[in-house]
Amino acid sequence: MEAYYPEVVGVAAAAASLYAAHAKTIIPLRIAAIVANLLAMAYSFMHGTYPTFALNAALLPLNAWRLYQMLKLVRDIGAAIEHDMNVDWLLKYMRPKRYKAGDLMMERGEYATEAFYVVSGEVEIVELNRTLGAGTLLGEIGLFAPDGRRTMTVRCKTDVEAATMGYDQVKELYFQNPQFGFRLLHLIVARMQSNRAVATL
Repeated sequence: MEAYYPEVVGVAAAAASLYAAHAKTIIPLRIAAIVANLLAMAYSFMHGTYPTFALNAALLPLNAWRLYQMLKLVRDIGAAIEHDMNVDWLLKYMRPKRYKAGDLMMERGEYATEAFYVVSGEVEIVELNRTLGAGTLLGEIGLFAPDGRRTMTVRCKTDVEAATMGYDQVKELYFQNPQFGFRLLHLIVARMQSNRAVATL
């Protein structure tokens, strides 16, 4: 092996690491990190620096798993848009929350900070006297409302198991991957068109 080959590999590993550090979205960052891990492993092996090899060998599956998660998220959103607009794919990013019958899930005029997903049970949109069940996404439009206020009141008709996601986390996912934000917005618009009464919550 030519003496300069390991140095070329080392420079390539450094370049990939620099690109990952400057990537503004998560998918290019993870791809660059995976390339950097592989090149750093090769460089470390050529020089016999096995602690560095072990470190990158440990980081490689982590970066690969994170990349898979983000690609799956985007794919699941696309499938929801193309089919039944189901939002079960969001559950892994949400926190469980339980309500008793009669509890208010959200109230008209209050400041909106999170979206809700009904896992089980029934809720009522008070102003419309309308009942909704499991699989309903509520409150996501508040993220885009100019005044950030709820326009409807939702009361639990039965005990409800729900999941919540704060708007800060939605924004974080958006900035990590703008494609997520675009597809989520596409999904919300589709839901508005199919059920305007629910979407204005």
